Amino acid sequence: MPCPQKEICGSCSWSHIPYDVQLKQKLADINGSFAIKKLDLTCDSIIPSPRVEHYRNRMDFAIDFEGRVGLKEKGKWWRVIDGHSCFLAMERIDELFGNVRSWAKESEITCWDRKANVGLLRYAVIRATTLGETMINIITSVPKDENETFKVRPSLKCLDELTNATTLVWTQNSTITDVSFGDKLETISGVGFINETIAGVNYRISPQAFFQTNSYTAPLLLDTVRQFCGDLHDKTLLDLYCGTGFFSVALASDAKKTVGVELSSEAIEDAKINARLNSVEVEYHDAKTEDFDWGSVGADVVILDPPRSGMHDRALQDVLRVLPQTIVYVSCNPKNFAREMVLIQQHYRVEKMHAIDMFPHTPHVELVTRLVKITR
Repeated sequence: MPCPQKEICGSCSWSHIPYDVQLKQKLADINGSFAIKKLDLTCDSIIPSPRVEHYRNRMDFAIDFEGRVGLKEKGKWWRVIDGHSCFLAMERIDELFGNVRSWAKESEITCWDRKANVGLLRYAVIRATTLGETMINIITSVPKDENETFKVRPSLKCLDELTNATTLVWTQNSTITDVSFGDKLETISGVGFINETIAGVNYRISPQAFFQTNSYTAPLLLDTVRQFCGDLHDKTLLDLYCGTGFFSVALASDAKKTVGVELSSEAIEDAKINARLNSVEVEYHDAKTEDFDWGSVGADVVILDPPRSGMHDRALQDVLRVLPQTIVYVSCNPKNFAREMVLIQQHYRVEKMHAIDMFPHTPHVELVTRLVKITR
């Protein structure tokens, strides 16, 4: 078993299962979700990940009040497994984790007590790309005075020298919420972002941006979505829940017009930068999908890539009201997709469906479906 603390951590809860069996089980779980909802659907194709170890390009390591650094214990949000990294993380992340842990223990900066809400060090988010670039984002509480601030900054400079990461960022979280992001960012070294290339498309990844977790399988996901969208040369493409433009930037050169909608203003700024990096034109809107009048766009093809919770009820009703000709639904939660398909199937037929294993050794899977409007 690759992970010696699997039962305590739980990040790789399926690592004891042979990979070919994992793939079969994921298909069975998808089809089981369809059966529960009495849907006449079957997914019989799953694309495996080219890598089943060291594929994750981002890891969020917690730091507790006693200076332990690592992943959290399963089911215990307050307890950190000291020194525990993950065999799913890219090798460079694992190397940097050791440096960050040593620094945190020797830095003399106080560590955050999640129950008492005192102390500074909260998280170390480490990212890497297939281009060899790395980012360390240290998340702290807000220093209580200038003395604490002056103490943190030179310590982070020492961390930079120790790790030689491409860029090092200091993020301050002014809330008591236990999350690995914040509201004030300062670049300590480098340019404050890293770059990745997926299937010939260039992306800039900022400290708090979402990016596809598995850079090795992401090209397969992108290629599947491109195939399911079909010929776009005279069509308008709408990318809902577009994030930082992973799909819209890659497909914009294929379409007559491309529009993206995303609730995060930070993500939209990243998407605009990514469009410029690739010399494509995309019309981006900073708005909630359920609040935006996307029906006025006149889209021929709509990409739906909602969060794990699925579409907002109003967004689903908008889909059933507007009824675009073609929908490419990218779901990271097939159970919610099945729930929504109970209504969607009244107006659409499933033309193609593939599962893509973006998350080996976990129960999670991506499901991509091409839906075509039924002609009455």
